[in-house]
Amino acid sequence: MSVDQASAACTGGDGSQTTVIQWVVDTRTLWTEAAQTKDLSRVASRALDLLTESEKGEVLRFYFVKDAKLKLVSILLKRYVISRFCEGVAWDEAKAVPDARTKPVFIMPDGSEPLLFNLTHQAGLVVLLAVHRPTPGLAVGVDLVCQPERRERDLRTITGQGWAHYVDMHDGMLSPGEMRALKALPFPDTDRRLAYFYSIWCLREAYVKMTGEALLAKWLRDLDMRGFAPPQEQAGKQLEIFLHGEKVQGVDMKLEPYLDEYMIGTAVRRDENGKGIELGEYVSLDIDAVLTAGEKSRRGES
Repeated sequence: MSVDQASAACTGGDGSQTTVIQWVVDTRTLWTEAAQTKDLSRVASRALDLLTESEKGEVLRFYFVKDAKLKLVSILLKRYVISRFCEGVAWDEAKAVPDARTKPVFIMPDGSEPLLFNLTHQAGLVVLLAVHRPTPGLAVGVDLVCQPERRERDLRTITGQGWAHYVDMHDGMLSPGEMRALKALPFPDTDRRLAYFYSIWCLREAYVKMTGEALLAKWLRDLDMRGFAPPQEQAGKQLEIFLHGEKVQGVDMKLEPYLDEYMIGTAVRRDENGKGIELGEYVSLDIDAVLTAGEKSRRGES
């Protein structure tokens, strides 16, 4: 699939075109011959050849091959989106660096930031949300959760120690109001309760990633989301965000199902003029297209 097919564009008031990119790569189907991480050196040699020695080391240090594949694809996607959308930037120059808050960014030599991007991965999937030519003040965050991945562990804890204990285990990561709301859910079905838990977790992660502070934020317990629900139960409910007791304005949040097992949460801070972006569907990206683009960029081909 081409990059243009995986993008949505809109024109701003100044005539510039802002492009929204939403990609997903399923690593579970990639390099399946690799039984151990070290096998990737052989099985995924084409992909690894597009990385620096330092990046290769980051990939191959993972004990589990599934985690190594997630890291490998995450690095590839960042280089791909930067080299594809940032004019004059070749593959080897398309390297994200941490900003002052450790959020990965790409800064052009002139100091401009023509591309905003955020990645998340879990249970075999890597998701990228990016905005090319963002308007001033815009910010994005994305998170992915897979409730079935931890279901056995969750059920074991809840069965042995109760739902209230399970919620209390996440004290410090949730607000007091969110914890009360989870404990007060008026139905006994554990999987349904867990769907609410993972919904608020995903939304919060997307929000804090949008701010650039991620889980290092010192205000996590002061962030309170009200009216949260899993995608299939959002009808008639309105999500509201409060920080330090004040209602947050100018942030658009979305929680949507993906495949049968995942939820993707997005947070978009509107620009200085109060304008956000229009999200579309996440598009499954062909990893071979990514590798081919990287190889062509290295050879100086368009």
